[in-house]
Amino acid sequence: MRIVFVLHAPRDSRTAVFAHAAERGAFLASRGHQVEIWTHDDEPGLSRIEPRWWPFAFPVRIARRLATAPPDLAIFHSYSGWAFHLLRRFRSRLRRTRSIVQFHGIETLHYRAMRAEEKRRGRDFPLKHRLLQTIVLPVLLRLSCRGAVRVFCLNRAEREFLSGRGWAKRERIEIVPNAAPEALLALRPREARSAQRLLFLGQWLEGKGIRDLVSAFVALAAERPDLTLACVGTRASAETVRTQFPAELRARVVVVPDADRAEIAAAFEEADLFVFPSLSEGSSLALLEAMAAGLPVVATPVGSAPDLLRDGESALLVPVESPDSIAAAIRRLLDDPALRARIGAEGREVALGYAWSRLGPEYGRLIEEIGGEPR
Repeated sequence: MRIVFVLHAPRDSRTAVFAHAAERGAFLASRGHQVEIWTHDDEPGLSRIEPRWWPFAFPVRIARRLATAPPDLAIFHSYSGWAFHLLRRFRSRLRRTRSIVQFHGIETLHYRAMRAEEKRRGRDFPLKHRLLQTIVLPVLLRLSCRGAVRVFCLNRAEREFLSGRGWAKRERIEIVPNAAPEALLALRPREARSAQRLLFLGQWLEGKGIRDLVSAFVALAAERPDLTLACVGTRASAETVRTQFPAELRARVVVVPDADRAEIAAAFEEADLFVFPSLSEGSSLALLEAMAAGLPVVATPVGSAPDLLRDGESALLVPVESPDSIAAAIRRLLDDPALRARIGAEGREVALGYAWSRLGPEYGRLIEEIGGEPR
């Protein structure tokens, strides 16, 4: 089959969306398929358009491009397929192309979490942003989903949202989770040691719960002079990150703005505890990576976390927007080596079930089944 991934994202291997497509594209190519990945960066004229118009312009450009040489299967990231599905109604040659819509986190759910955070801070988004997110974008997402043979999402909550909104029939929705990195699963079991280093892995964005992370670390650092925090893959400068901490604690905050796979693996080996207080997620690769590395996890029950983890067994789950609860959970793990070891081992066992060696064959079978489905 000729398979085209369409991503409304940059061609950047450091971003989760592109890395996800590249990994799966390489796997499908190994099974004999011809795979292409199209991104924002492949549409040079897009840079001359304001980003707020990209949800309209990018799918239209992609639809025209697909019309010139329709593939056997198109896998659209989120709203990227709405224009193609409309055009297919009028262009019979496009009807032989099967299509999948794949979410890496549903924008409408993420927006809800972000707006709640804004209101928590006594602010709100501008009206034009609210109109785009609450009226326009849901229409485009619905158009994209309803025209697809299948819709892939990352967790049960997303599946319930999609079917409840009527964007896709439940039987057409597949939960296709992220895979735990094999390199981290291959690490040796962690040796017992005192816990002094916390790790946060992710972009330095409000949606990742960074305000709560800062507050929790400030509280704990006052009690524990040896405690440090590593913030890796922030995509924000070290200065930007450190200035959000009190001056007397900034030397205890290590920042790695751009980390490659080797640096991420090293960060997991050096850390003693993983903290992930996100406000909204689809299926966090960082969370799976921490579990694969055997790190005990403190996380919020968002996205795929409730599907993956059991509180008190494979992680300590804390409420969203509760820095006191984050600090209490970290404190509990720091003070109990046996609990750290047990939760780290249980999380690693869960991650083993998400190894690509297990998920890959099922993913390949599913793609090939959909590619051969008659419309």
